[in-house]
Amino acid sequence: MSLLPTFILFGVLLFIYSIYYFTNLKPNFNGFTYEIIIMHIIILLFLVSIFRAMFSQPGVISTEIIDETWKQWEIFQQQEKERLTEQKQRRSQKSVKTFKTENDEDRSVVNLDAEEIIEEEDNITKDLNQKGVQKRFCKKCCIPKPPRAHHCSQCNTCWLRMDHHCQWINNCVAKDNYKMFFCMIFYASCLLVWVTISQYKVFENVIEYDVSDLELYIIVLHYYFVFLLAVLISGFFIFHIYLTIQNKTTLEQLEDKPDKRKYDQGIWFNCQSALGSNILLWLLPI
Repeated sequence: MSLLPTFILFGVLLFIYSIYYFTNLKPNFNGFTYEIIIMHIIILLFLVSIFRAMFSQPGVISTEIIDETWKQWEIFQQQEKERLTEQKQRRSQKSVKTFKTENDEDRSVVNLDAEEIIEEEDNITKDLNQKGVQKRFCKKCCIPKPPRAHHCSQCNTCWLRMDHHCQWINNCVAKDNYKMFFCMIFYASCLLVWVTISQYKVFENVIEYDVSDLELYIIVLHYYFVFLLAVLISGFFIFHIYLTIQNKTTLEQLEDKPDKRKYDQGIWFNCQSALGSNILLWLLPI
């Protein structure tokens, strides 16, 4: 896996903060005000979030989970056999139709209604899929894949509740580090919006007053760049709020399946499953 996107990310952060410091913080510094303290606390929380998202195991499939998956498969296979046996019995009863002949003799014929049979089989498949006990096996990892687990080709590993592979943190985002990733984009959105608003006065001043071409170019480029990032990252954060309250991952959102909301348990329980049981800690990278 390449570390280049990660270095680019930290280079962008350094560029944004250094220009903001030399054009806004340093010239207008009048002591450590509440605004400066709050801003640097947000920066600290952002850095903690990003490092924990980078270096945490995304969602290891433990031996206990693998054993439990095998057990679920056995139960699933037994239930499937019972359902198929019962369905065959029903189908055999429906397939025979009795009618009267001219001599009042009972005659029976086999009803080969293919459309009805196909519809019944589809109903069985949908019912089984809704239970989330589909038989999925990873040939690369040589393990059964529990529900919502996916194999990442870049990490070459299966992860529980995998959301996506993020090049910027050089790691996957899955069950165990999704909260850190959620906090990371939350604090990134806050910082970018903060810089965009507070840097607007500096942007106005360089437009109205005579400054050197180099200073004008750097400040204008910096402002539009931060503004664009604020819009993109804030939109990305809103998208993950939507996924969290729906209890879906990015991969599940992109999948073209009719049962996309089969894990939906209500907004409160959906948020708890992704961010933890304590609402006071949802936006803290701990």
